Amino acid sequence: MFSERLHERAAAVGSRVCLGIDPRAELHDASPLTGVERPATSREDDAAATARAVTSYFRGLLDATADLIACCKPQSAFFEALGLPGLEALASLTAHARTLGVPVILDAKRGDIDSTAAAYASAYLTGGRLAGDALTINPYLGMDSLEPFITTADDTGRGVFVLLKTSNSGSIDLQDAPLASGVPLYRHLANMLAARAGTMPRDEHGFTALGVVVGATHASHLAELRSVLPRSVFLVPGYGAQGGTADDVAAAFDGNGRGAVVSASRSLTYASGPVGDYPTGAIDAARGAVVLMRDAINGAVARR
Repeated sequence: MFSERLHERAAAVGSRVCLGIDPRAELHDASPLTGVERPATSREDDAAATARAVTSYFRGLLDATADLIACCKPQSAFFEALGLPGLEALASLTAHARTLGVPVILDAKRGDIDSTAAAYASAYLTGGRLAGDALTINPYLGMDSLEPFITTADDTGRGVFVLLKTSNSGSIDLQDAPLASGVPLYRHLANMLAARAGTMPRDEHGFTALGVVVGATHASHLAELRSVLPRSVFLVPGYGAQGGTADDVAAAFDGNGRGAVVSASRSLTYASGPVGDYPTGAIDAARGAVVLMRDAINGAVARR
């Protein structure tokens, strides 16, 4: 079961950090320190070159931080933007993370009618090259659209993370909208997900394959939703660059310090700015940023 493997991994490395992998093409250009101008190339050649640079950099970064992270979270959109070379890069990095024992949460936010959802589930939650150990999914087509993902995850020992209360400021436009009952939409969804999780197999700590995404920028919601969803692992984005702090995310964890991983991307992977042609310094800076994040979160959880 994914939740069990994730908790075992977190305990083994003493970390609750999820390394976000959001490759930004503009940060992988040649360093101006080289003094060499690159010749004009086609868009396809540029994408292939960037994909190679991204693969090399993030392989090195995974190697350098594997002892510090509970999992990693590639964001598929940044790879898709590079076309077929980007998808090859995603597949390569996913495979490399697995050789290091690092669980992979694929951040693809898929969601559609049940028949299409079944195809997405087959692509991303089975044995394909793009498959993750878990997948983020969008619930706004209704509970029937989630079922193919949930059942496939259960059948394959993988996990899903349903978007519940996201870290972006505009999440209030829909997720906080009150229903006729006065209950906000996110809470109504949380109640439905809690009921579904109650029917599912649990790991030794009481968690199921049905997780949720709750942003670090909503500290009060984390505490509320942890009580509503005791059987769900929380994926908590929004730490660092979006403003979330260690004290903000502490409420995502249960009384034993389990049940969540906290994701950061830009503030870790590009801690020193553009990578350019000299990735060693960027990797060293990223490792240092991961150490600081790990220690801050562990300290905040211990203080609760």
